[in-house]
Amino acid sequence: MAPDDKECKQCGWDLSKNAPPTTDPGDNKARLGVVAGLVVAYGVMSFLIQGSPAEAREEPVRAPQYTDAPALTTEPVNGPEMAIGTLPQAVPSTAASIASSALISIKVADTKGASIQPRDALQYKFELPETDQKCRLVGSTKGIGGFGRNIEVFLLTDDDYVFWHANPAAIAASQWETFRGSETTLDYALPGPGTYHFVVSNQMSPTPQTVAVKAQVTCAR
Repeated sequence: MAPDDKECKQCGWDLSKNAPPTTDPGDNKARLGVVAGLVVAYGVMSFLIQGSPAEAREEPVRAPQYTDAPALTTEPVNGPEMAIGTLPQAVPSTAASIASSALISIKVADTKGASIQPRDALQYKFELPETDQKCRLVGSTKGIGGFGRNIEVFLLTDDDYVFWHANPAAIAASQWETFRGSETTLDYALPGPGTYHFVVSNQMSPTPQTVAVKAQVTCAR
């Protein structure tokens, strides 16, 4: 088109109608709605990411140390402690070889100086066979190094131990009394056969602890 033309000779467009596009209030409102939706979505995503479980974003909590219970005998025997994170080996049952008149006795723990690292625990696993005898876990724990009053002592069934082991910092859902302190006396009645876990926990302390632990299953008719 020539500079002085007022109208396009091909399409007939009137150049006097050329002007910036008009602003539609409805368009602006729609744009603001889209922006607000994006802001809300971003906020929800940030909240979900910040609220994700610690296990998904941090290093996992150290698993408690495992200590094998010895094989069941009529005379107490000691079981060796195992490295942290090592699953206990299966202990062959000798219940069939015990005379029916013999009273069951299982030495669960006997150590004069077990070291427990901060936010960690010692766990002693033992099996109680089917029996008509009345059995109890008895013994004692005593802090001999560190700030002993933070030590927690409790007994768990196998099912309860699974839940506590997934989050050792949580309060253990024990069916028996939980003791806290540098010195405790143990006397837990065992309701029947099964797998039990005797735990000496240092989860509440930021410093290492050293404890003497004695625990034994004794049965009577």
